[in-house]
Amino acid sequence: MTPLLLAAADPLEHVLDHPILKDAGAQGIWWLTNHMVMMVIAATLMLVIFPLITRPYRRGEHVPTGTRNLFEAVLLFVRNDIAKPVLADEADRFMPFLWTLFFFILFNNLLGLLPLEPITGPIVRALTGNPHAHAVYGTATANIWITGALALVSFIVIQIAGLRANGVGNYLKHFLAGAPWYMAIVMIPVEILGMFVKPVALAIRLMANMTAGHILLAVLVILAAGVAHAGQMGLFAGVSIAVILGSVAIMVLETFVAFLQAYIFVFLTALFIGQMVVHEHKEHEGGNHDEAHELVGGGDLTDFAKLPEGARQAGIHAAG
Repeated sequence: MTPLLLAAADPLEHVLDHPILKDAGAQGIWWLTNHMVMMVIAATLMLVIFPLITRPYRRGEHVPTGTRNLFEAVLLFVRNDIAKPVLADEADRFMPFLWTLFFFILFNNLLGLLPLEPITGPIVRALTGNPHAHAVYGTATANIWITGALALVSFIVIQIAGLRANGVGNYLKHFLAGAPWYMAIVMIPVEILGMFVKPVALAIRLMANMTAGHILLAVLVILAAGVAHAGQMGLFAGVSIAVILGSVAIMVLETFVAFLQAYIFVFLTALFIGQMVVHEHKEHEGGNHDEAHELVGGGDLTDFAKLPEGARQAGIHAAG
C-alpha cells in the first residue's frame, strides 16, 4: 500500500477527510479538503468524458465502438434495468438526474481506490508551501457529509416529483397510506418518519460500505508494519504474504462494491420516486380483468406475464 498507510498508527488516517487550506484562526475552518478536491476531479472527469462520447452521435455516428460502447452499455443498464422497472413510462423524465447521480457516485468510489498520495503529495506541498500538507486522496463517498448531501438532493427530487405528479391535495393524502381518516394520529407520524428515514438510510449505507473496505485494507497493512517494527522478521515474511493476498482480494471486492453501491443508491432513489409518481389505476386493472382471467384459464403464460401486476393478481384471484 502507500507510505501514508505504513506510517499511520491510526487506520482511519487514510479514510478521514483532511484539510488542504485551513483557517489559521481559533475556529480553524476548513476551506478546502481532499474530499472536496476528489469530488471536483470526479465532476471534471464527467464533464470531459460524456461530451466526448456523445460527440459522434451528434455527427450521425449511431453505432458505438470502443469506450463509447462501454459507457453506452452502462447508460442503457441504468435506464432499462434500474429506472424502467420502477418508473415505467416516467423513466425518461428522470434519466438525466439518475445518470448523473450514478456516475458521480461511481467515479468517486473508483477514484478512492487509486493510490494518489505519492503523486498529489508533492504537488499539494509545493502549491501550499507547507511541507506537512496532506496529499489529495481517499474516497469522497466515505464522508457522511457528502453522502448526506447526495441523499438530500435525492430527497428533494423525490418530494418535488411527488408534488408535481399528484398535486398538493393527493400528495398530502399519501401520508394516510390509504388508511381511514381516524388512523391519521398513527399513520401520519409514521409516514413522515419514513419519509426522512429513507434519505438517512441512503446516506449511511453508502458511507458505511465505502469506509469499511478501506479500514480493513489499512488494518492489514498496519499489521504487517507492526510485525516488522517488533523485530519479528521470521514472522514478517509469512504475515506479508498473507497481507498481500488479502489486500488484493479486498481490492477486487472493493471494485465490485464501488459499482454495487452506485447501483443500490440509484435504484433506491428511482424506487422512492416511483412510489410517488407511478400509480396503478383501478380502472386500468378492471379493464384488464377479463383478459387476465382468460389468459390464466387458457395457459398463455408469456402474454400473462406482460400484464400489469394489478391485472395479473386480479386474473389469478378470479381464476381461483
